Parts: sequence; structure tokens; C-alpha cells
Amino acid sequence: MGAKWLHPSKEESRLMQFAPAVRGDLRITVAEGGTLDSTSKITFRCELDSGGTIVSLVDEGTYVKGPVQHYVEKGDTLEVIAKTHGLRAVVPTSGISANLTEHNSFIESIRRENPDADWENLTVGQTIQIPGDLLIKFEDGILREKMLAQQKGVIDAQQQLGNAMKDRELRKLETASANKQAALDTEFAKQDVDRFIEGDAPLRLLALEGDIDLAQEEIKRAQERLANTKKLLEKGYATSLQVQADELTIKKQQNLITKYKTQKELYLKFEQPQTRKRLVSKYEQTQIEEKRTQEKSRTLVESMESLVKRREEGLKSQKERLALYQDQLTKTEIRASQDGLVIYPRSSDRSNDSYIKDGVLVKKGNRVLELPDVSELMAVVQVHESYVRQLRTDQPAVVRIDSLPDKTFTGIVKYVAPTPDAFRNYYENISVYNTHVWIDDIDNQLPEDLKPGVSAKAEIIVADLKGVLMVPVQSVTTYQGKKVVQVKQGELIKMVPVKTGQFNNRFIEIKEGLKEGDRVSLSPDIDNNAQPKKGPRTDNNVLKSVGS
Repeated sequence: MGAKWLHPSKEESRLMQFAPAVRGDLRITVAEGGTLDSTSKITFRCELDSGGTIVSLVDEGTYVKGPVQHYVEKGDTLEVIAKTHGLRAVVPTSGISANLTEHNSFIESIRRENPDADWENLTVGQTIQIPGDLLIKFEDGILREKMLAQQKGVIDAQQQLGNAMKDRELRKLETASANKQAALDTEFAKQDVDRFIEGDAPLRLLALEGDIDLAQEEIKRAQERLANTKKLLEKGYATSLQVQADELTIKKQQNLITKYKTQKELYLKFEQPQTRKRLVSKYEQTQIEEKRTQEKSRTLVESMESLVKRREEGLKSQKERLALYQDQLTKTEIRASQDGLVIYPRSSDRSNDSYIKDGVLVKKGNRVLELPDVSELMAVVQVHESYVRQLRTDQPAVVRIDSLPDKTFTGIVKYVAPTPDAFRNYYENISVYNTHVWIDDIDNQLPEDLKPGVSAKAEIIVADLKGVLMVPVQSVTTYQGKKVVQVKQGELIKMVPVKTGQFNNRFIEIKEGLKEGDRVSLSPDIDNNAQPKKGPRTDNNVLKSVGS
């Protein structure tokens, strides 16, 4: 049985079909089915921190418009512009006019889109950006109440900051005045010390010394008068009382000299050093008091600066919270950022139902809408792992749409997923790679109402080989790890090893092992476990002559 493939019976040989190896052009393609999708698709998610309850929702399948430009005309105001585009204040499929709250909310949206616009001085021809159609409106009553309360909190924080800044300036004035007075007290105390040392003390000593000198002069004059009086007494011209009077005068002046000298000694010993020390001590005390005043002033100012800083931080915190509420309020509306077709997200299970509907509470981060731009489409196909290595970006392709069987479209590979599709890998145990083939609709043959999800096939052109030798792909099989074919040579069917190149779903390139015209079996019958019989017709060695 092991050599049966070498010596088939006549009946087996008659039943086997063969095809010749031919040389020609071989287009290598990978053809897979898939669906159409938009090349530009925006996914909207709920961005409200606490989630949001849907109160207004555009119908799925609605074609919506993105932002448009309004050119200001004479007489236009923000109010007039909002009324001109009033249909955008509500979802396109609501069929009702906007109420006052919705109208005011639309005005806020226009303001946000045009932050630099001077609404009091619009000029003719000026461009105003109008927001896209409203897609979803979340309940915003609680947020508005929080924002109003927070606005009051900001006002209170501003008043507290203003009062703190006024108190700080007042404290600066008071402390500056106190510091100035303390500095003057220190300066005056120093001047008192200097004046005593350089003026009062020397003047006092000078006065005492002057009194002593004056008394000594008086004694000299008194002694001269006494001598004259005594001479006159001897001649009888003066009395003894006059002599006694002159002697008393001398004694008085001597006593004065003693008094003044004693005063000088006492002044130099006690009063002068005491006064000097007292003045120096006062000066030192004023210096300490000046430092104390400066430190107290600095502490008061720092305290007020700290209070102002806390008030500034408090105001900043209040403003940040207000900005957060304002940002959250803007996220209660989801508007179209481009033209497109509204598509609801589907559940992760196989029911394919959407969880998006009026009144539903949507958690933060959950998808709420997809908005594909249907003006540019692509075919999303899933390529089996056995072919994915042949794919590269920018490879050309031919796309066929099931609903347009008489038309073909050119395309180009823009993306090949780096990992297999997780859903099919999990549920079907198949490794396929999502591949995006963008459709090049040069002649505008795609219908405007063509929707994503329509079935399509993409034939990706991997290579165009010219003048290559090829055989049907089913002719090549494997024997002991080598690629081989069965070739008919007369009545004998011979196993021949071959080196293959690229292939498509019909033909495979033969690089070595065959020549043009060789007839190969279309259904090779090889038993990998069999051992061929020994004999002159055995060709096992030929397996080593050509690499695979």
C-alpha cells in the first residue's frame, strides 16, 4: 500500500484528473466578505460625572448636519441669529419648537462656539459659527441649581477677598506708622545720649568750674580789700566791723569753692555716669521696642497676607467648581460635530439591541451615539490568519457591494489590525484580522442613501506576477515536510518536489521542480505514513533535490 501512489492501477489512473503547468500572468488576491462602514466615525460618550438621564434623543437613522457658518447681515443680533437657526435648538426629529429654556440653552451654545465675538458690535459679513444639530439632551435641572448656588459662592468669596485686601492695606498703613514712630523714638533716644555726652555733661562741668574760678577771684579781691581795710583801721579810717565784714566775705567764698568742688566731685562720681547710663539704657530700650514693633508689624502683615492668600485660594476653588459645573452643563448637550448618520450603540450580547432611549440613565463613559460620515465609506473585511501576512497598507483592491451587483469600485488598504478580532476569536475560535479598505468613489457612483452595515466584498490585490509558471492550488500537497505534486509521465504517476511562490485561491506559483506543460494531478493521493517499495522506479531521492 505504501507504493500505491507510485504505481496506481489503470482504473485509479483513469479516474484521476490532471491539469498542465502553464506560464502566464498571475494576480495574487485575498478576497473576503464584510460590511461597509464610514472612514470618519465619531463616537459620543456620556461625559457627565454622575451620569445623565436622557430627556431628548434624535431618532436612529437620521441624517444630521454639523456646524455651519452664519454671515452677519444688517440688523443681526445674537437673539436674531439664534431665532434664524432655531431648529437647531431641539433635536431634528422632535417636531416641536424650542421653549424658552431650550432657546436660552441654544444661545449659550452659540456663545461657546464664538468666544471672541463682540455681540454688541457685530459687523456685516462677520462669520459666526453655528453649532451642529442637537443629538441628545440630558436632564440638567440639578446642575443648574448647583451652578446658581455656586455663583453665589463665588460672589461671597470675591467679597471676602476684597475685605481681606482692604484690611491688609489698612494694617500696612498702621504698621508702617508704628514702625516709623518706633524708629523716631530710637533716633531721639540716641540723640539724647549724644547730646548729654557732647553737650549737657561738659556744659555742667564747665559751669561748676566757672563758679569755682569766680569764687577764687572773689577771694582774691576780698583779701585785697581786707588788707586795705586793716591799713585803714590802723590809721583810724576804718572800723573793726568793716574788717570783720571783709573776713566774712572771704570765708563765704571759700565755702562756695568747697561747695562747687564738692558738687563737681559728686557730679563726676554719681550724676554724670547715672544720667549717661539712664540715657543709654533708654536708647537700648527704644531699639528693642523698635525691633519688637517691626516684628509685630511684620507678623500682622504676614497674617493679613496669609488671610488674603487663603481668600484667593478660596475664590479660586469656588471658581474652579463653578467652571466644573459650567463644563458639566455644556456636556448635558451632545451636538453633531460633522454631517452624518445617527447610529445607536448596541449591547455587547448577541441580541444586538440598543440600550439608548428616552428616560434611560447613562453612566459616565458609556457610548451613546455614533455619527459616521456616509460621504466616505470603506469595506471592513475579516481576513483569515493564513492570508494576513500578505497584506500591506496602500495595496489596491476591488470592492463589490451586494446591493449594487452590477458595479465595482476601486479601493485601497488603509489599515490591517495587529491582533485578531476578539469577538470571533472568543465565540468561534477563529483568528481573523479586521482590514479597512477605503472606497475611492471618483465618479460618485455610491448612492447618497447607502448606509453603513451593508454587505460588501473586497478583493485585495497582493501582487501582479508576470510570466510565471503556475498550477492549480489544489495540486500542491505535503509529503514528509516537503511540498510535492503528482506528475503524470506516460502511464506512470510520479511524485515531484517543488518550490512554490505566491498563490491565490485558484493558482500557485511554481518556482522550481516543474516545466511548462507538465501535467499535475488535481487531487493528489499521498499516504504520508507509507514507505515506498524498493526498486528501480522509486524516486524518493528526488525529494532532496529541490527545496520547498
